Amino acid sequence: MKRLLLIPTIFLTACASHSPKTNTTALPASAAGQPVDSAALRTDEQLKEYRFGRYIDPRDPLAMHEGHPIYRVESTARWDLRPQTGAPVSPRQTAAATNTSTNDAIVAEVNKQRAATRAFTEQTAALNQKLGELSQAVGQTEEIAKQNLSLKKDVADLREHLDALDAQLNQSKPAPSAQPSPEDKW
Repeated sequence: MKRLLLIPTIFLTACASHSPKTNTTALPASAAGQPVDSAALRTDEQLKEYRFGRYIDPRDPLAMHEGHPIYRVESTARWDLRPQTGAPVSPRQTAAATNTSTNDAIVAEVNKQRAATRAFTEQTAALNQKLGELSQAVGQTEEIAKQNLSLKKDVADLREHLDALDAQLNQSKPAPSAQPSPEDKW
């Protein structure tokens, strides 16, 4: 039993025998509570965009999702524990420095899109004007067709009337005689 008590006391003395280490890094002299630049102390969180097309919801097979972007946090913001050797380089500053060429490309693409949109708008206006003219022509054609139909009906009515008059004339006319009339002698 005395041996069992001896083991914990050996471990306790072994732990207490080491002297505590002190941190001897020189801290910059700054007043407590002063704001500092967080770019040198923390890393930014990194987001990534994923684009999906249409897909069926795995939890509900009766629901379909239309194509849309999904944003995922790839790495969260955390403390930057790397040693500072010289001037701190912020990830924000490096990203801004590399974005100048991409910004030019984006501006050029936006300008192309604006020109394409302008051309599309002009073509749409011209097409709308042509469609307006065509609809007016179709309206006029319909009017002419209605007038033609009424004229055909009038012509058919007149033919029927003339046929009826011819029939009446033929019935009321006496049969021609064999004797010449006095007018025929001349």
